[in-house]
Amino acid sequence: MTGARLALCSMGLGVLRQCISVSGLGNIFTPRGKMRELTGWTSSSGLGVQRMLCASFAKEATGGDSIMNTFGAPLPPVELAIDAERIEVATDGFNGEHEVTAVAVRVVQQLRGSAPYMDLHRDSSMVVHLCSEVLEDEDMFQGIMDDLATLHVLGVKLVILASVRFQVDRRLQVETGDVGVRVRGLRVTGPKELAAVQVECGLARSRVEAALSRALRSGGASHGRSTIGVDVVSGNGFVSGRPVGVVDGIDTGFTGAARLVDAAKISRHLDAGEIVLLSALAYSPWGDTFNVRTEEIAARAAPALLASKLIFVTAGHEFAWKDINIPPESTSRRVASLRLDDARKLLERREELSRAGSCGVAAQLLDLTHWCVSALEQGVTRAHLIAPTDGALLRELYTRDGAGTLISRDIYEGIRSATSSDIDSLVSLIAPLEIDGTLLARPRPKLLEEVKRGCFYVLSRDDLPIACASLKRLDAAGTLAELGCLVVAQKYRRQSKGDALLSYLERVAIAAGVQKLFALSTKTMHWFIERGFSQVSLASLPRERQAIYDNLRRPKIYCKTLKGDRDVDVEDAFWTRRHAEGEFEIL
Repeated sequence: MTGARLALCSMGLGVLRQCISVSGLGNIFTPRGKMRELTGWTSSSGLGVQRMLCASFAKEATGGDSIMNTFGAPLPPVELAIDAERIEVATDGFNGEHEVTAVAVRVVQQLRGSAPYMDLHRDSSMVVHLCSEVLEDEDMFQGIMDDLATLHVLGVKLVILASVRFQVDRRLQVETGDVGVRVRGLRVTGPKELAAVQVECGLARSRVEAALSRALRSGGASHGRSTIGVDVVSGNGFVSGRPVGVVDGIDTGFTGAARLVDAAKISRHLDAGEIVLLSALAYSPWGDTFNVRTEEIAARAAPALLASKLIFVTAGHEFAWKDINIPPESTSRRVASLRLDDARKLLERREELSRAGSCGVAAQLLDLTHWCVSALEQGVTRAHLIAPTDGALLRELYTRDGAGTLISRDIYEGIRSATSSDIDSLVSLIAPLEIDGTLLARPRPKLLEEVKRGCFYVLSRDDLPIACASLKRLDAAGTLAELGCLVVAQKYRRQSKGDALLSYLERVAIAAGVQKLFALSTKTMHWFIERGFSQVSLASLPRERQAIYDNLRRPKIYCKTLKGDRDVDVEDAFWTRRHAEGEFEIL
């Protein structure tokens, strides 16, 4: 993302925070002066305030003119009532402002652009994990707390975990002169180590609760609590633990693993509008205390809660493209999105990537990736790795470009290029829609030719195609393409198969440099409109395609601008949710 776009995003998100936190300026009250010989209070809305200084009252109060501005002198009384004679009805509808400032336009655009994401994430559950390094920078920590409070106000149900690994190491170094022993990445937890973990978990809990209690306060609030309260709850019954035991011949002591996440209990608090805070401490039914990795708890809690997202706020590092591999649609070196299989491949290269990194930074990021993969394999649909920069959490969730790396479960399982052996299945899929006139009839030889040219794709189940579509170039430059013959078998409709196939082909087109995707339809127009296509004229097609346009069927022409993989990721999220809520597709 360029500096200008980042500044614009930051400005827009700042306004978003402000709009959410300020619920109203309230009324302004002032006592009338003795000079008027009236008692009581006068209220006004504060609009078009007319200040009327009462010099005679000032003289009476101070005994002269010369000491009005001296230390300890009273402020001059003012009249806050509106002078009605100064108000008129404007005929231009702009109240005297004939131009809207560029800043105002950008803010409005930012809010409009964020609105679909607000709708998408409202009432969804998210598990957010903070690396221990985040707690070391007070400004960074408070900024993230402000963003979490904003998410809460926007209707997101939050479970927060804060690692204290760095703080425990520091405490042990000071108290014992050693950070202790680790085996396979696990801290061997004896009595001294457990005591340090307990102290640091308590401090972290206190800091999170304090930060959220002051987040999003209205500047005009005069009472003890803001009108926007952020309630945080924690306890001993959310996660139960068990001992890890002996690892490589070493007794790990009080080091534990997550035994059970009580999703029902956590959900009751989330539904009550509270934020749930989990820690590294887990307890057994017989009263033992265990030190459990917060990353493991996060990866277990997200699928247990059916969370829409698992988010790891990193120590400041991220995946980046090598300079020679930056995709053409990317605006930065940051890797914006990965499929689950891509993340698995990165983990296979863990040793190589760790050697290329410095001071264990790469190993730490890959460790977080491991927990993302674990959560996705247990049913979570999306996980995020986000650096703790200002506003990154909001930009990742509420803007098109995002600010981190999205890792998503593969919804394209079974999609592949069609082969000659699929021709019978393709004919069976297409024939009913050719008969009713939805699709243009394709002779078998022509269909086979297009399959051999690599124009057809199928979504198969048990190796039998249950959906198909074609994708063809429309110009020599390769920037235009046409989507056609998108069909889903009757038995498998209303299961988002058409959405999966469309998203997959959009990614294929983007990878090939296509910028505009066309589709022609006589009956499924609204399906395409709902998925970002707009109706265009025949003149929008290249001349070669215009020449073979069917003037008898006269299908309507639709076009969609392809912006990048990140846009497709967002659309996948929208349609995954709509399918889960029962808003099924036509195809």
